[in-house]
Amino acid sequence: MPAAPAYPRGVLREVVLLAALLALAAPAQAQTIFDYVTFDGIDYIRWFEEPGRALARSELGTEFATVECSFAEDRQKCAYGVDASAAFIPAGTRLYAVPGFRTDFRLAAVASNRVFLYQAWRNPRAKTGADLFDIAGRVRAIEVQRGERTPATPGPPLQVGDAGDRDALVRMIVTAPMRKARAPAVGEPRYWLTFWLTDGTTLGRPYFVEAGEVMGGLVVPEEFRRIVERYAP
Repeated sequence: MPAAPAYPRGVLREVVLLAALLALAAPAQAQTIFDYVTFDGIDYIRWFEEPGRALARSELGTEFATVECSFAEDRQKCAYGVDASAAFIPAGTRLYAVPGFRTDFRLAAVASNRVFLYQAWRNPRAKTGADLFDIAGRVRAIEVQRGERTPATPGPPLQVGDAGDRDALVRMIVTAPMRKARAPAVGEPRYWLTFWLTDGTTLGRPYFVEAGEVMGGLVVPEEFRRIVERYAP
């Protein structure tokens, strides 16, 4: 059996936080194994299954950075938190900007002839939701599902049918103040939100009801909860 990775003391707490957040928030059983890349202090994640369309190589912009180490390849030297690190894609993989989106929100990697889309979940420099999620003016639909989105969840997610409610949710997301991301309590009530963007891709994030927080540290007002519960009581 391989030895457990040795994390620096200051990094261990961050590993536990990320693992707890993503394991609890994952929208399907296979997604309890998360994928991430880290650049310039920003953590980007990718769910293993996304309802939105995949990007084509021809849609990518300029080269942004190169992965310098992969946790899957060297657990001792590539602990979570290392800059220019990745969970699964190999060292040497190139990442690209996605035209129309800020690179502090979205990056794309090309590996094994596939394009993998990574979107920010935590940015220590973000002050509001708009600093974290570059989605203002880009959301064409929102789906809501109570609890985790798993194969066992009955029925399809419910769409926020009223345009005013949809726009209000987006407005609250982009204006929400940021705080340090926290690990959710086991069994904490949550909703899974899927934001369908105008380019056909999606952004999926859990909303934790008791904390009033969208994953990543966005503190949303009570009105956010009232609108969400209107569609998935």
